[in-house]
Amino acid sequence: MTTTIEDLVRATYPALAAGDSAALDELLDPEFTSSFAEGMPVAGGIHRGREAARQDGWWAIGRRYAVRAEPDDYVPCADGRLLVLGRYRGRARSGDGVVDAAFMHLWTARDGRLVKLHQVTDTARWGLSSTEVDR
Repeated sequence: MTTTIEDLVRATYPALAAGDSAALDELLDPEFTSSFAEGMPVAGGIHRGREAARQDGWWAIGRRYAVRAEPDDYVPCADGRLLVLGRYRGRARSGDGVVDAAFMHLWTARDGRLVKLHQVTDTARWGLSSTEVDR
């Protein structure tokens, strides 16, 4: 059975929601590179290696927010990458900030694993003031 990039990506969102490190290790290449949108609370910038993506990216967001990535559309790109459009929904772990932010994730796979993620999100919709986003 051939695993497609869409299969890999569709398996990634539930693994992220569950915080399943073992599943993510199977899906992500050890040299996985992710770039999170500048202005993302805690996690903006480039993260090299799957551990950095988890600790400095997704898990850092999880420390401040209870959010779920809810993919709406999976759009194959001509170059073999996959574009996912959706929303982050949830809340800040302290205070009353509500998160309802659109996202665009551009995924790249090679040899049956995800090797790159470029994320763009509507950072203004993370239930924070502009001074909190800059921290």
